[in-house]
Amino acid sequence: MANSEYTPMIPRSKKTRLRYRVAVIGGGSWATAIIKIISANLEHIHWWVREEEVAEGIANYGHNPKYLSSVFINPEEVRVSTDIRSVVSKSDYVIIVTPSAYLHQSLEPLQKRSQLHKKKIILAVKGIVPETMQLISDYMQTQFKVPVENLCLISGPSHAEEIAQEKFTYLTAASVNSELASIVAKFFTNRYCRASVSQDLMGAELSIVLKNIYALGAGIYSGLGYGDNFIAAYVANCVKEMKYFVSHVYPNEERHISDSVYLGDLLVTAYSTYSRNRLFGIMIGHGLSVRVSLMELRMVSEGYTACRCVHEINKKQQANIPIVETIYGILYENNNVSSEMKRIAEHFV
Repeated sequence: MANSEYTPMIPRSKKTRLRYRVAVIGGGSWATAIIKIISANLEHIHWWVREEEVAEGIANYGHNPKYLSSVFINPEEVRVSTDIRSVVSKSDYVIIVTPSAYLHQSLEPLQKRSQLHKKKIILAVKGIVPETMQLISDYMQTQFKVPVENLCLISGPSHAEEIAQEKFTYLTAASVNSELASIVAKFFTNRYCRASVSQDLMGAELSIVLKNIYALGAGIYSGLGYGDNFIAAYVANCVKEMKYFVSHVYPNEERHISDSVYLGDLLVTAYSTYSRNRLFGIMIGHGLSVRVSLMELRMVSEGYTACRCVHEINKKQQANIPIVETIYGILYENNNVSSEMKRIAEHFV
């Protein structure tokens, strides 16, 4: 069911922590935030990071020197390593948090003799694998032979910076395997984070991809000088387009687009000052080229790659998604920013 049932928020003492063996793959802001969340609940955590500098900072000082450095990580409870094979081999559940732009490269050491198909995989990645132009769940199934019932998505309106400050956050664990979703929800439930469950894995994942594109568009409009009144109307039209396209690709009568994993995530990405996709769009709206904007951002804009992927998906679907297609034309076909965004605005209601 797409309807959510909230799990109780029960703070765990050290003696009552869950004894699942969990690995976290990725060393950025969201990975650090996830470590902070699950450390309150889990006894056995292994963390893979790419950079030796990050591993040493965590092991020696209890802080990630590059991302969310204010977050304390107990090195006696969280085992950090730059050896991805070792980290995965010691775990039954693997939380993948590497940005999608680097996912293929990061998991490459696991391609041969991989044991990932025997693990429960928790996807905390928001985007597309650019090398294969696949959703992350499709990529894990085709590249690593992970059964869909072993996949779970964890998502929702959740900026890492607010997790670091322990500001109250809602997440959703989505899987076709309801038992797995319930277990993952327990991992992510503590005194400042509440996790619900859903069986709409594919619908939630596609919504995540779309919301990054729409947030990029909100940034473009903001950069062009449009005000809050207009952008609210723009987001409302994005919600309609998202609902239509997700239902077109993955029909599900029990899906409620107003749930936080769909609408909430779109809103926070479109409006928040922490949003990289929104910032990327603002730069384009200000007149910077796509190439220069990507260089200036110095971070991954998931919406950039996602837009190309959804465009390719829609070649087969032939759905009417003018907002996505307009943003694609700006990003990849050098269409005029101001005139194109004004053109689609004439059709908003």
